[in-house]
Amino acid sequence: MGRPKQALISRRKTLEVALRIIDEEGLDALSIRRLGDELNVRGISLYHHFKSKEHILVGACELALAAVRTPHTTSTDWREWLLDNCRKYYQALRAHPNLIPILMRRHPLRIGLTEHNATAGLLAVQGVPVGAIMPLMDATESSALGCAAYESAIEADTKGDDWHEANPFLFHVSHNAEISRLAVFDAITKAAVEAILAQYQAEHGPAKGKSGTA
Repeated sequence: MGRPKQALISRRKTLEVALRIIDEEGLDALSIRRLGDELNVRGISLYHHFKSKEHILVGACELALAAVRTPHTTSTDWREWLLDNCRKYYQALRAHPNLIPILMRRHPLRIGLTEHNATAGLLAVQGVPVGAIMPLMDATESSALGCAAYESAIEADTKGDDWHEANPFLFHVSHNAEISRLAVFDAITKAAVEAILAQYQAEHGPAKGKSGTA
């Protein structure tokens, strides 16, 4: 059976519905048939916009991460926009935790490579040493994925055992944390950026480039 000659529904609408299904019911709930039923079209109609279910998953991730964008200007200090993008990435993952397994495979699925390429280019233009750019990008992305995955796993723990009775000190401190998770995340990523720059300087000496780089 061939693909339909005309799209029966928009690509954007399809991804919005796919993302809602993933958010509410998990990755396993998403299928071409289920998506078609939700959109009131035949599943085959979706192939006008997507080659496969995997392409729909990629599109759903890109929709969820729409706010994570590399600036088109050099007027903002690179530390500021890099950490801001990392925060937005973390917040998107917290809002859509069921996408984390897909984004763990971001590179082989080619999710966001255009944005990452733009990030690498702007960091270089703003004077960040080339040898430090990939470590910085890896560290900030790993922080976002790791923190979001860890926190989501804790929130998903609904086992009704008596762990808090057997571990009263842990239970007490877990309910009396006085620093928000977002503030902790910001502190972790900022510290990681500065530590990587310090390590680069320790191994290669002061960076040669625009002022304020390190």
